[in-house]
Amino acid sequence: MREAQSAGSALQRLLERLGLDRQLRTYRALIHWDEIVGAHLAQVARPLRIDAHTLWVAVKSHAWMQELTFHKRTILQRLNERVGEERFREVRFTVRAELPTAFQAADEATPDAPPPEPPQLSEAELAEVEANLQGVSDPALRDALRRAQLATLRYQKQLEQRGWRKCPMCACYHSSDSAVCFLCKRGG
Repeated sequence: MREAQSAGSALQRLLERLGLDRQLRTYRALIHWDEIVGAHLAQVARPLRIDAHTLWVAVKSHAWMQELTFHKRTILQRLNERVGEERFREVRFTVRAELPTAFQAADEATPDAPPPEPPQLSEAELAEVEANLQGVSDPALRDALRRAQLATLRYQKQLEQRGWRKCPMCACYHSSDSAVCFLCKRGG
C-alpha cells in the first residue's frame, strides 16, 4: 500500500511541477458547465476561453448576456468550488452566432449510445512516453506516470477533436479561431 501512496504522491508532485494539476482541475470544472449554470443556461452559454483569471463565455444573444450578468457571482463561486481554489476572478460574456462545442464527461453521455472510442495514439507518441520513463527505476511509479502521460495525450486529442487548438506560444488549449490564444495574442 505504501508504494501506491508513494506513486500517487509522486504523480501529484510531477503534475504540480509541470503546472498541469491546476489546468486539469480547471478543465474538469468546465466539463461540468451545465451543472454550474444549469442545463437551460448551458444551452445558450458555453465557455469560450480562459484569459489569466477570467473565463470568457460565448452567449447566443444580448438578452442572454444580460441575464447571465445577474448570475456572475454565483457562476464564479461554483466554478471556483469545482476547481478547488480561487482560479477565476471574473466571468465575461461575448455574443457569438455559434457557440463552441460543449464538453461532455464520459459519464454524462446518453445512456443508450455506445461510449465514444478513446483517441488512438500513434506509435511515435507511445514511443515518446516510453522514452520519457526510461530514467524511472521504481516499477509502480513508472506505471503510474505512464498511465498519466497516456491519459494526458488522449485528453489533448479529445480537445483537438472538439475543435480546440494548442497555442504554439504557451501550449494551453483554447477554442478561438486563431492559432495563438487570446492571452498570447494580447501580450505579444
